[in-house]
Amino acid sequence: MIEANISLTALQSFAVVAAELSFTKAGQILHKTPSAISHQMKQLEQQLNVQLFYRKSKGVILTPAGKLLKADVNHGLAQINAGIRQARLKAQTDRQTLVLAVIPSLLEHWLLPRLSRLYTALPAIQLELIAMDQLADFASNRVHGHLHFGRGAFANLDSRWLADEYTYPVISPTLRQQYPHLSSVRDWIGQVPLLAYRGGVEDAPANLGWEAWLNRFNPSDARVPRVNTFSHVGLAIGAAKHGQGMALGWHHIVHHALNRRELEQLPVEPIKLAFSYHLVAPKCQWFRPEMVALFEWLKLEFSLSSIG
Repeated sequence: MIEANISLTALQSFAVVAAELSFTKAGQILHKTPSAISHQMKQLEQQLNVQLFYRKSKGVILTPAGKLLKADVNHGLAQINAGIRQARLKAQTDRQTLVLAVIPSLLEHWLLPRLSRLYTALPAIQLELIAMDQLADFASNRVHGHLHFGRGAFANLDSRWLADEYTYPVISPTLRQQYPHLSSVRDWIGQVPLLAYRGGVEDAPANLGWEAWLNRFNPSDARVPRVNTFSHVGLAIGAAKHGQGMALGWHHIVHHALNRRELEQLPVEPIKLAFSYHLVAPKCQWFRPEMVALFEWLKLEFSLSSIG
């Protein structure tokens, strides 16, 4: 803090008077009357209990104490201005860069195919993408936001809903052609390997395995053969694309592969999962226009890949 409660404004005015040696000229620069400048300098001298000027009929002259104060005040103001410039430069850099964590399967299978559209829609944003399963520790990681799958309620964070997720069986066209006589999902079970995501630490409560999925349709016959499980939804989807079996796909994650005819959806009603996609970030990040713009773009893109 500045000693003796001297205002920064008074010191700024002193610096101008010390440079111009005239209350009149200082007033013109500071857009104040000469009498207002004179009164302000008188108050400063009284607060410091130090005479800073010799007052003359045409201007002022600095006392030895005034000369010392001039040098130190000019140095201090220069340091303040340098700090302001650095803060503005840092803020400008931060505004241009967004570090976004994304759950890995959604990043690989949903966001990556859309990056060219994102770069076109938001050219001012320098986006750094990080694959991350569990919710980012914003206090210790250099992450501004997390495209996350969960309940959407987190302490001291602002979570904004983007889309619901659904699951249904998918299979590669090549594998399906090998079994033209099979039609229902029950027909396929036992004929081809079953592939599924085993569920992670945070999203396991919302995950739906094959037994639970079949139980929704036929509780009396929900037993299934051995299921090959994977640590990420995208791995199960990748195995299905390579003809390794029938997978329980998540709609947004298989959407691109369905459009490219790399996978086919079996004719069965999709089941809505308990969790949803959210953009989660510290509350301070939502004051950044870049974060809001990214959220709006993500919400639009999710609407384009939604069921129905």
